[in-house]
Amino acid sequence: MITVGEVLKKQRKLLNKTLNEASLDTKIQLRFLKYLELNDFDKFDSDVYAQGFLKIYASYLNLNTDRILAIYRRSVPFKAKLSESFRETHKVKNKLPSITPRLLAILLSVGFLIGSLTYIGYQIYQFQSPPKILITSPDNDSTVEEELIEVSGTTDPNASLFVNDLPVETSSDGNFHTEISLNSGINLITITSKKSNNTQESIEIIKITYNAPQEIEAEEEEEIEKQNTIKLTISISSVWVRLDIDKNNELSQIVQVGEEYEYEVKESFSFTTGKIGSTQIFFNNENVDIPINSNNVGFLSCNITKEKQLDCE
Repeated sequence: MITVGEVLKKQRKLLNKTLNEASLDTKIQLRFLKYLELNDFDKFDSDVYAQGFLKIYASYLNLNTDRILAIYRRSVPFKAKLSESFRETHKVKNKLPSITPRLLAILLSVGFLIGSLTYIGYQIYQFQSPPKILITSPDNDSTVEEELIEVSGTTDPNASLFVNDLPVETSSDGNFHTEISLNSGINLITITSKKSNNTQESIEIIKITYNAPQEIEAEEEEEIEKQNTIKLTISISSVWVRLDIDKNNELSQIVQVGEEYEYEVKESFSFTTGKIGSTQIFFNNENVDIPINSNNVGFLSCNITKEKQLDCE
């Protein structure tokens, strides 16, 4: 059956810790750590001391303290059973001793000693163990839609508390609460509690996802107007053309087959072509018919309305 000492020693070696390092970190004398790993529990003044040091050492080695204590109790129950069997045997054979003042004084002294050792053991445990942290709000791995949230909970009284490395006041009974501002997306909130001697600390990290509300942009009073375009294409054969846009001449030349021209227009344009069959003109990607004048020349003159429609002659 595996013993407590074997478990402690194996875990310490897995963590690459020496007994001297463990003694310095836990503030437990080196000889007591050796007793624990050797299962030499009789060297302790009392079972209270043995279990107290055992809990501290197991916690330091990241072991389950309840499991370690259970193994310990399985390894030493015969002592209690032997003592109980001895008392039951002699109870039948011997009469109970009379209670004398001296016996009463001894019993009181023993009781006081046990109580003192228990108190000392508890104080040692309290000194060596890290402070507790209980987060009541917000819930870990939750999603919120508020930028400001309250972080609240309890910790050991007189412990120093920090939220995201900023100090937070605690009440006399260890309650605390503070507000923090979130960034859009995933936020990690770190809550750290340190004992007054700064030898032990506990850290809790909670993840909060903040869904920032989408900002609805106000519509601008003046709408940015889409630019109007004039596109000219030539097919079949080359042709002489002239194109004036907003009273400025943009094109006045022979245009070869396959060539294309595109311009922006704001108010008006006029267009002349020598060959209607070879010429196509588009306004905002819509084909515009080119009428023939009396000289058998294609001519088009248009104004652009507010509704982005053509008013042509």
